[in-house]
Amino acid sequence: MQLFKEIKERRLVPYAAAYLVTGFIALEAVDQLISYEMAPEVAYPVTLVLYLFGIPSSFVFAWFHGAPGRQYAPRFEVMVQSGLAVVAITTTVFVYRAQSVRLDLAGRSGLPPTSVAVLYFQDESASGDLAPVADGITEALIDQLSRIRSLDVVSRNGVLPFRGTETRADSIARTLSVGTLIQGGVAQSGGRLRITTRLVDGFSGADIERASVEIPAGEFLAARDSVAESVSRLLRERLGEEVRLRELQAGTSSSDAWALAQRAARLMDDAEANMEAGGELGASVGALQQADSLLALAEVADADWVRPLATRALVAQRRAWFAATSGDIDAAAAQIDTGLAHAERALQMNPRDAAALEQRGTLKLLRTVALAPPRDEVERLMAEARTDLEAAIVEDPALASAHDRLSFLYAGAGDDVQAVLSARRALEEDAYLRGAEGIYNRLVSIQYDLEQFRDARTWCDEGGRRFPNDYRFTECRLLLMATPQGDASVEEAWSLLARLDSIAPESIRSYTRGYGQIMVAGVLRKSALPDSAESVLASVDHSEAVDPQRQLFVLEAAIRATTGDADGAIAALSRWVASTPGGTLGPGAELHWWWRSLRGRPGFEQFVSPE
Repeated sequence: MQLFKEIKERRLVPYAAAYLVTGFIALEAVDQLISYEMAPEVAYPVTLVLYLFGIPSSFVFAWFHGAPGRQYAPRFEVMVQSGLAVVAITTTVFVYRAQSVRLDLAGRSGLPPTSVAVLYFQDESASGDLAPVADGITEALIDQLSRIRSLDVVSRNGVLPFRGTETRADSIARTLSVGTLIQGGVAQSGGRLRITTRLVDGFSGADIERASVEIPAGEFLAARDSVAESVSRLLRERLGEEVRLRELQAGTSSSDAWALAQRAARLMDDAEANMEAGGELGASVGALQQADSLLALAEVADADWVRPLATRALVAQRRAWFAATSGDIDAAAAQIDTGLAHAERALQMNPRDAAALEQRGTLKLLRTVALAPPRDEVERLMAEARTDLEAAIVEDPALASAHDRLSFLYAGAGDDVQAVLSARRALEEDAYLRGAEGIYNRLVSIQYDLEQFRDARTWCDEGGRRFPNDYRFTECRLLLMATPQGDASVEEAWSLLARLDSIAPESIRSYTRGYGQIMVAGVLRKSALPDSAESVLASVDHSEAVDPQRQLFVLEAAIRATTGDADGAIAALSRWVASTPGGTLGPGAELHWWWRSLRGRPGFEQFVSPE
């Protein structure tokens, strides 16, 4: 009783509580400063060490100075406080050096620890039935981590190529330029699920820390949330700062519905992967049909969940695209109608659902591309698609695919500035977005048309780095070499032409060869080798079999016009019109920088449409 009386008289509890609260506020302030890059990362662990050693120090201070009246510092207090100070300073120096070494290694390796990739969790069950659950946990974790401002998280599209592979962790980290990897596995033993999580150093590929959780089998949503808590703790230890994951709004409380949706998502990925690998169309269509059936079951399992409906619209959109590319226009039209019906039902449930808005806009856009409706209907559909896609990114600004499609729409409407901004936003939100090569190519094309050749070269080079086997980024290098500001290296131009001829798809190789030859001729003309240029141009195959639209004549005219041969450009345009009766360059074509030297020349106006 005497001890409790002294504790009360010396006011230990109020003093300690005041210190704990003040110290916690200080830690929060340091964490915010680091988040906004106003303080170095090492500030948090240093502050934490001082805070922890301050707890016993505050108790000692309160014991000797908490009672009312004038107080003196006895020798014992001085000794204890001095000892605590020495240990605190020593520990702080150690932590500071350890953190500095870690950050220095990350800096020298080019792999910052705050750049994170969540690799797909592995299905470690004997039956192999937990793959969709493992995928769902992975994708939920990516979504949660992506919302943390201080982390740079690779999207699911970036890690998807590594799903199921045995690529070394450090190789994956270098490929994705990340310093931290999260790996895991899902297994079942009896009536329980066991999920293990590992934090891996991207520089060395070594495990830093691991954790595991067990939950009753079938409680998939609880498994997802438990893994999030484990990863939050592991990252806290890795980065030395608090990592708070926002609660994931799955939209359903039904584990059955969630599991069915994840199985459908796995089938959709398989369908896309099969097509990208050049597999049979029937296999992909079959996988999508199974996915749609599973999503219909998910609807039944939770009739209030919007996600299955929005995803069914996406399935229909992919089936329509596959049908259109294979020439089955009737099947494409039927799938577009089906997808629109699913999207409308989803929007009746939630008029602000971003995924449903995106799919409705995309399906209307696809109708204009695949079905070639009358012009007035095209204009209406394009306007409605734009409205839906703009509404989708208001609801979810991180929806990269919607930004991409808006960029396409803006480019078609001649709004080049918005097209560039939307394309860049798509890449910022997801650099690994499926079809990213098309975004890079669009950016090159728009910047080229705007005479912003330096920016065009930047996007061309970046696209070539990301997609080295895509022939379009060899084409754009040749195209830019032939511009007024391009490097006129004849040797490099011939080398690029040889590469273009080796990587272009067989079906269009003859056309791309002619394209490349015309660009080489432009480089030769810039290098004051007009005779060699004429020889190359004479070898271009302009036959209808190679160039049904006769665009190579227009390209030759452009190269001649921009390299000082106005008469040759007029002659090339004349050959184009002779092979394409009624052909014109379109309204406003005379404003393009290609034809600047031809403006006002006799005969040029006949190639420009007045409307």
